[in-house]
Amino acid sequence: MASPENPYRVGHDLVGKVVEVGSDIKDYQVGDEVYAMMWFDATGTFVEYLNVDTKRAAPKPSNMSFNEAAGVPLAGQTSWQALFTYGKLQKGQRVQILGGSSATGLFVIQIAKALDAEVVVTCSHRNVELVKSLGADQAIDYTSDKWSDVLAEHSIDLVYDCGTGFFVTIVVIDKPIESPIGATQHQIFNAPCTEYLLELKKLIEAGQVKMVIDSVHPLENLVEVMKICMSRRAKGKIIIEVAKE
Repeated sequence: MASPENPYRVGHDLVGKVVEVGSDIKDYQVGDEVYAMMWFDATGTFVEYLNVDTKRAAPKPSNMSFNEAAGVPLAGQTSWQALFTYGKLQKGQRVQILGGSSATGLFVIQIAKALDAEVVVTCSHRNVELVKSLGADQAIDYTSDKWSDVLAEHSIDLVYDCGTGFFVTIVVIDKPIESPIGATQHQIFNAPCTEYLLELKKLIEAGQVKMVIDSVHPLENLVEVMKICMSRRAKGKIIIEVAKE
């Protein structure tokens, strides 16, 4: 992992055109449009040119603009891994998303609905219309209701928490958690790869997943953009344009 000391290169997602390929690369050629996510020790995508490992890249979805595709890799792959690699979500199951209007939450809603799962979302009242427009079956306003009081016991198969709070373990747990909800906890650490990007590409090109963009900004406004991110008020992804399409 990269050192937390400054200077730290920011930016994980990227989309662009291939301008040069290595001598052993057979899957890509100059001019190809690709999207990718850098590994966590090689961040820094807010640049015009970047050396990208093909294991972290895939062809850009054909029905997306560059701005739309730029917001997919990190949030999209995190959501895919949470639902399937860790959550083992099955068709017809019921998934609850805590923080459903976050970037990952918006992806989880759409991916789960593509699998014909039932989706319950917590969000503030101002985002209820947004999450329902993406397919959420039920939206619980966390500013007025406690979701554990609204939902019936053992009515949820999978809970995905999009960073709404802290989990604290004081001692090692050696027996199942005793609660009306019941839980087996997994901490998600995104492992970007071509396979996940191709799965997302299929859903996007089939019209089952779309990109929700909060706003688009030029690179010179990066500091202001980071303040927007830290406010946690964005609806969807915030896009940085390093160069025009």
